Amino acid sequence: MAGGFTNVAMAAVEAGWKPEDVASAMVELADHMMLGVIANRDLDQDLSILRRR
Repeated sequence: MAGGFTNVAMAAVEAGWKPEDVASAMVELADHMMLGVIANRDLDQDLSILRRR
């Protein structure tokens, strides 16, 4: 995964992004992904409870 991460970061820098902006954007993307994972997990738990009724 580290190789892919580096490839994306380098491509963004080559496209004109500042390294600091790339790092910030990637952190924000990771944060949003984690929030989505948590939301999906919570939804799955809620649906499981509702299906038992």
